[in-house]
Amino acid sequence: MRRHMKAAMRHTMCGLVLALAACGRSEAPQVAEPPVENPPGTIQGECGPILPGRKQALYGDLHVHTSFSFDTYFFNSINGPREAIRFAKGEPAGYPAGDDDPDTPVTYETLDRPLDFVALTDHAEFLGAFELICEAGGTLPPGTNPVCNIIGNNIRGNIRAFVEGTTTPFQILIQTLLAESPTDRTAWAQERAITDEEYQPCSFTTMHGYEFSSNKRGQMLHRNIIFRGPAGEVPDTVFSSVSLTSGIDDRNVNDEWMLFDHLQAECGGVPGCKALTIPHSANLSDGRFFMPRDFATGLPPGRDGVALTRGDAELRRSYDRVFEIYQHKGGSECAVGLEGNYLSGEEGSCDFELAKNVCAGLPDDPPSCARYCTGDPSRDPSFCSLRQEPTYLTRVCETAGPNGASGPAANCTTPLDYFRNIMAEGLSLRSVLGINPYRQGIIASSDTHNGTPGMVREKMYPGHGGVLEDEPKDHLGVWACDNNNEDPNDPENCTNRVFTDRARGFGSGGLAGVWSAENTRGQVWDALHRGETFGTSGPRIRIRMQASWTPPPADICARLAQGGESVTAATGAVMGGDLPPKPQGATAPWITVWAMQDPGGSEPSLPLQAIDIVKGTLDAGGAPKVQAYDNVVKTTHPVDRPAPDCSVHAGRHPDQLCVTWQDPDFHGERDAYWYARTREIPSCRWSTQLCVSRGVDCAALSAANGTFPAETGWQGYEGCCRMEGGPGTFRGRNIFATLEERAWASPVWYESPAATLRARVK
Repeated sequence: MRRHMKAAMRHTMCGLVLALAACGRSEAPQVAEPPVENPPGTIQGECGPILPGRKQALYGDLHVHTSFSFDTYFFNSINGPREAIRFAKGEPAGYPAGDDDPDTPVTYETLDRPLDFVALTDHAEFLGAFELICEAGGTLPPGTNPVCNIIGNNIRGNIRAFVEGTTTPFQILIQTLLAESPTDRTAWAQERAITDEEYQPCSFTTMHGYEFSSNKRGQMLHRNIIFRGPAGEVPDTVFSSVSLTSGIDDRNVNDEWMLFDHLQAECGGVPGCKALTIPHSANLSDGRFFMPRDFATGLPPGRDGVALTRGDAELRRSYDRVFEIYQHKGGSECAVGLEGNYLSGEEGSCDFELAKNVCAGLPDDPPSCARYCTGDPSRDPSFCSLRQEPTYLTRVCETAGPNGASGPAANCTTPLDYFRNIMAEGLSLRSVLGINPYRQGIIASSDTHNGTPGMVREKMYPGHGGVLEDEPKDHLGVWACDNNNEDPNDPENCTNRVFTDRARGFGSGGLAGVWSAENTRGQVWDALHRGETFGTSGPRIRIRMQASWTPPPADICARLAQGGESVTAATGAVMGGDLPPKPQGATAPWITVWAMQDPGGSEPSLPLQAIDIVKGTLDAGGAPKVQAYDNVVKTTHPVDRPAPDCSVHAGRHPDQLCVTWQDPDFHGERDAYWYARTREIPSCRWSTQLCVSRGVDCAALSAANGTFPAETGWQGYEGCCRMEGGPGTFRGRNIFATLEERAWASPVWYESPAATLRARVK
């Protein structure tokens, strides 16, 4: 009734307006407005007319684990494939509580805004096996199979070894027994059917996918495989990194080549099949994902450990199309202390969510760490207080190679575990092979193991590990002994007592963004494939970039804001694309970047602070180099840290930033790339918000054992503190870690004709 009344009022008002407009003028014949014609070049898409040069920003999650993943089943079995997709659409999903009950929902969460697209990427390894076996094909309620309860308790009890990539004898036994289990075919068929059933072209896109999760010798070589078409254009099998002999022979020298070969054979045998792969967790690969060049050949190891060939470089390039720059297990853009020989000048923003850190304010830290880890936990980044070895705190690899050959430190890390250096290294490989096998666009995602895609908020962050993160001590850390029957609160009777940081080193995860003409499978996949993509650390920030050989038009910021551009393939490139050869008389490319803050959902969003541009190129000697141009445009007002209660004053900072910038150090005979990064004003990290919400005061820590007395009500919140000393002298100071949420735009590339010619001559 109310809707009809409003409509009637609208008609009445319109009539009054028309009557008033007619007063005082001579009558004239009423001429009907001509129908609006579509602009020239408009094509008919699946969802309606597609305007030339116009795209929309869509947000999704391409790294999602449901109860069909073997680990998720024992962390949070509540949300299967359908529940996960429905959660992405805006419906609630359950979270468990209790260290050994992943099957009972205790709380429910919903997204403040639905996503636009999602891909379920359950582990290919043992896909659906435990749900099928433990529940006897649906005849047993979850949690009632005693054998599976033993398996689950073992996996949860050895989560530190699991995260670090260490395989226990029990896990080897289970792995061997289930390696050739046929359950994956049943689960994959179910997941493909659900994915197709939940697809809503033009409003919500579901994509078929799975994760290849090689974790041999602690070197993570994880890739998500994303298919373009419906179930009928997708292979009926997934490809696992685990075999009958994996527990004994855990060499990984050919793991990526086996995956690419499988996709060539299996996808190539299915009509219409198209697939791409998304490398992720390079920061946890111990230098294995992108290995250094051999001095003699100028090439890294490839298939069988011998020098990479052009054919395999082309194979890798054809599948690895976008790189997951940030997720739950940390950032993989760049890292303090891991500049190596790549960085020219200084970089001010490589302190973002470093799960694998080489900086902790210790005497043997790399020199650049001193700028960040000052010893003041109220101002230092979160990673400066992560001292659990080797889960978080680690060392720079002195050598890097396959089969666990990186070292000598356990779980070490290298500059080539990070995107900006990897992309520059690829330029050097092109100078030898004539093709860049590392060239990729940028996305981010969550890596949720709760079946809750897009749950990436910082405030009241629920975690991504189900029962592993259901209470503060699991989030923040806890004292532990070697033996389960010992009391961690009694230092005198606790073998090798250590404070385990648990999940405190992990971030809340990010989102994948694409610029797409329509919200359909084909259009979203095509945007990923061409690299017209961006990633965010959680907020729905928009960012768009283009490059051209001539200055852009005066309205370029408005065009980018509308999803357009001012370039063609002959004059320039948008993110993910190639600049054409430099015209005669041109100097350096003009790069325009536009960014807009998240418009906000249930919580107000924060304004922007700055735009940075990062460049990779080769120096005069052919060595790969990167340079960060921080703050090419920034707010004109002072930037403050959050208040002690974590409130943020938005002030007069801009909701949009736009800049046209010309590279001052461009050399036309050298290959190069440029990508953009925009940063919000600072806000509190999720761990800080959790501690502040309870009013934790670390001065109340017991000097005897470094725990909070029961009367404080803060037991389990010891991870809020940077602790020093030992039994009898423990003292703590509050950690107040902040972050600058951000978004990254995929690179624009320049391949010099001169460099191409030199590669051909070689």
